[in-house]
Amino acid sequence: MELSALENTAMISSPDLYHCPSLLETLTRIDQLFVHKEKSCAEVCSEVCCGIKFNNRYTVKNDNGESIFTILEDNDCCNRTCCAGARSFIMSVFNNSNQEIIRLVHPLVWTCCGNELEVQSPPGVIIGYVQQNFHTFLPKLTVENERGEPAFKITKQCVFFFTDQIFELVSLNEAATDNPFGKIVKPFSSSGPNAGVDFVVKFPSDLEVKMKATLLGACVLIDCLYYEKPSKPLCALL
Repeated sequence: MELSALENTAMISSPDLYHCPSLLETLTRIDQLFVHKEKSCAEVCSEVCCGIKFNNRYTVKNDNGESIFTILEDNDCCNRTCCAGARSFIMSVFNNSNQEIIRLVHPLVWTCCGNELEVQSPPGVIIGYVQQNFHTFLPKLTVENERGEPAFKITKQCVFFFTDQIFELVSLNEAATDNPFGKIVKPFSSSGPNAGVDFVVKFPSDLEVKMKATLLGACVLIDCLYYEKPSKPLCALL
């Protein structure tokens, strides 16, 4: 019997609350996250005019539009500005009580592939990895558990411009690409229900909480790898 996309992944369904890392209970019943990338007008002007990039900041909301997490990057100006998506970074995920509940660690990579993100919760305790896989032109990543065992893959299909960019969660053999069990979406339009949303992360509500947290990290990694470019100051283009 052919397995469904969810059944054909490794150890990802775990509704037992007692297997949930401390302070991640917010993710136990949730099935999607809305990720907003925050930039002030002053930061946008500095990036466009002077090529200065600031630390990334994200707000993560639930279905009700309530802010549940804040993600803050800790990095230096040279690394941010010159290395773009290949840069090393540490990002901290805080809850509404200002407690750091997840830490995202990405080492510096000098090649076009081979990026790895380490997801920790609590900080210092690894709960998952996101590995970038080599492909000639399509983004592909593998999500792994805390032991480095592959759980499922993230693949992006060829799509037309001016439409939503969709990264599908599929089985390890990618046989179920027509029936993904989740997705990371970068909406093309910011109007309607996606107003101000940079990414939507969708997954089964009974997905293991550690994997949900790792998928949030995957969303951040996707933003850094595929949607950030080295800044060129406006004066250099004149």
